[in-house]
Amino acid sequence: MSQFRVFLFFTVCAAMLAVSVASAANRKDLARVKDTSKIGGCIRCDLSGADLENGFFQLAVLIEANLSDAKLDGANLAGANLTGADLRRATFHYANLSGARMEGADLRGADFSRAWLNWAWFSGAKLDGANFKDAYMIGAQLQGADLSKVLGLTKAQLETACGDSQTSSAARKPVPAPCRILPARAHPTV
Repeated sequence: MSQFRVFLFFTVCAAMLAVSVASAANRKDLARVKDTSKIGGCIRCDLSGADLENGFFQLAVLIEANLSDAKLDGANLAGANLTGADLRRATFHYANLSGARMEGADLRGADFSRAWLNWAWFSGAKLDGANFKDAYMIGAQLQGADLSKVLGLTKAQLETACGDSQTSSAARKPVPAPCRILPARAHPTV
């Protein structure tokens, strides 16, 4: 009988912890961000620990928002502005962040496994421990980024991303080359 009490005690403690983590986000901010008609502006929102899986946040303005520990798996954040946001330990599995602006964001420990990061902006972002396993990074803007402590980043991903002389990488990984913007073709006259 004592083993059952110990089991019950730990189960109740785990449930209470899960409730406290899940309710860490500011309820008004959470309601505002889930109302897609108001997502246009949620600057400095507290959405820490929020479950926003499969949400639609295309072109959202989440400047300096706290999304630490948030679950954004499968979410559409294409073109979102996350400049200066706290995204520590947030998960973005299969999320679409194409064209998202994350300059100066804190992405330490964030998980971008299998996310679409094409033409996303990471300039000046803190990336220590961020996981980029199998992420799509065509044209990802990594100017000035320190890639030496990121996880899952491959040579193939770096070859399609953009960097500059300030981009640093681990000793065995290449630094992304600057992006070359090709001039538009001249249209023939009729």
